[in-house]
Amino acid sequence: MFTLLVALLIFSVVNYFISKASWRVGSIINALIGSYLIFQVFTIPKGTEVTIGKFLGETLALQWTNAGFYFSFVSLLVIVAVMFFAIKWLDSQKHPAAFNMFILMVTAGSLGVFMAKDLITLYIFWEIAVLSSMLIIPMGKKESRKAAVVYAVMSAVGTYMFLYGAFMIYSRYGTFSMPEIAKNLANDPSTSFKVAVVLLIAAAGIAKSGIFPLHTWLRIAHGNAPDAFSAVLSGQLVKLGSYVLMISVAVFPSLKIFANLKLYSGVPAPNYFLIALGAASIIIGTLMAIKQDDMKMLIAYSSVANGGYILVGIGTMDPLGFEGGVLHVFNHALAAAVIFMAFASVVYRTHTKKISELGGLIHKMPITYIAYLFAIISLAGIPPMSGFISKWMIYQALVRKGMFITAAIAFFGSIGSFLYVFRPLAGVFLGQLPRKYKDVKEVPPIMWIPMLVLVAISFVMGVWPFPILQPIENMRADFGIAPSFKIADAQNWLVRGFSGSWNPVIVFNLFITGFIVAYILYTLFPKPKKVDLLKPHKEEGAPINIYTSGEFIYTPELYHYNTKFYAGFERMYEKHPSWEKLLYMLAKFFHDVGEWIHGWFFRPSPSAYTFWLAMTILIIFWVRW
Repeated sequence: MFTLLVALLIFSVVNYFISKASWRVGSIINALIGSYLIFQVFTIPKGTEVTIGKFLGETLALQWTNAGFYFSFVSLLVIVAVMFFAIKWLDSQKHPAAFNMFILMVTAGSLGVFMAKDLITLYIFWEIAVLSSMLIIPMGKKESRKAAVVYAVMSAVGTYMFLYGAFMIYSRYGTFSMPEIAKNLANDPSTSFKVAVVLLIAAAGIAKSGIFPLHTWLRIAHGNAPDAFSAVLSGQLVKLGSYVLMISVAVFPSLKIFANLKLYSGVPAPNYFLIALGAASIIIGTLMAIKQDDMKMLIAYSSVANGGYILVGIGTMDPLGFEGGVLHVFNHALAAAVIFMAFASVVYRTHTKKISELGGLIHKMPITYIAYLFAIISLAGIPPMSGFISKWMIYQALVRKGMFITAAIAFFGSIGSFLYVFRPLAGVFLGQLPRKYKDVKEVPPIMWIPMLVLVAISFVMGVWPFPILQPIENMRADFGIAPSFKIADAQNWLVRGFSGSWNPVIVFNLFITGFIVAYILYTLFPKPKKVDLLKPHKEEGAPINIYTSGEFIYTPELYHYNTKFYAGFERMYEKHPSWEKLLYMLAKFFHDVGEWIHGWFFRPSPSAYTFWLAMTILIIFWVRW
């Protein structure tokens, strides 16, 4: 395993020089390597362990587990799809060779995180993934450099807290090995120490997942990163944070560690705190996504909300909730990746990401529209796509735990998701096509095939989810979370819950029946016709169609409603307090303090140097006296 990771890192540099000669060849090589890695993760035996070195006398190692397999597989699906997408998309970028190198480094770093057996190995590969991705972000638009700085600062906050927690653990137990830490924490009598280290480790996951209050980087980084790479940021890199959050509550068995600190319905207080942060993220992400005109920032805020769902599910440590949260990692990864690639396709053809500047692209980019449509169905949690099942499982767990307020927030998030995913649907793909886009064409097949492949996987897992549920059940058994309770029942086509079961095959058949009936009705009744709004101006005597209510239309684009789409609803919270503004105020304060100190101590003038020289001499004489 270690040889594989080192080879990836070395070849990423080699591929940079290959890409300098021909970036397309470099992109194809990346896609082939990624495809090989997907095959490779199925061939590594579970339990395989490789020692890679020592640190402070402690062995650093990689270990292949059920959790590592699951997260590696999900990550590779997203990364490889983007690698294929980039084979054509990179012709619109200024630094294709650097992109090819860094995305391979991101791949190696991410796989290393999922393979790590100890906290130091995890940290090393974590930094490789974060730094590589940070160097891709500035390749985007004019605001991308600022976005990279914000991304680096927020990642550093989580990373430093993670390291502080790791060394607190080492100073007490003398080990960085996660299995050994789990045993020691379960037997440690100090509740305050256990709460501190668990939350410090979780802080890295909170920052990387974009969970409130460390969510502010998501909007600016996703919104300004290279368009295709936003799919990796949202679909894969934030899942590094979900993995670390899972470590903090499941690998470190929170139900045993905090057995004497149960707060409500058997949920430990630290878990409840994390669930509260997840619920806050659902509310903030949903409300902010609804009001976005920038389609990339809209889905960035959606990622905040969906990160909240994952944390809420995992935090319950309930078999259904945990499995639903981990399944939502898969569902959101695929849906977000497809949506960002669809938006990248739109930007590739139109050179804008503003919803208010678009419209009517369904006729010009029908395949991109279909990919986006199925992806938002999954993201909103509508059957028969797989996104429904994970949300259904999380709801079941919350109701079973009696956490009705959190369940109501989760339900609100789902209703809100219908609103925000519909905004680009109506504003970008439906309605009037602006004249300047009359010559726009569908993107090449190498760009839409990866989107349709991910959509197909999500659809199949919605109809037959058992292949993806089984590794999650194996993971749950490894962590000792009600291992005897079986949720996936493939023989009876059931996903079992505590208050009912879900039969995805029957639901799929019902949907197919409904579509057939709807199609028959569609063929029997009169068809809609396209209205030429300018015909009365072109042909004398042409009747004014009732579509325009008898009004003369001189600019058809203005008949397309996509500006301030939910103005009435947005006015209800337009004066909301902003955590992001507070952080920027603090940043401005420290910047001004720094400027003041710089002006006093580093002012390039003879009088300033004379003043500080005199002050230094006086202090020396005072001390000696």
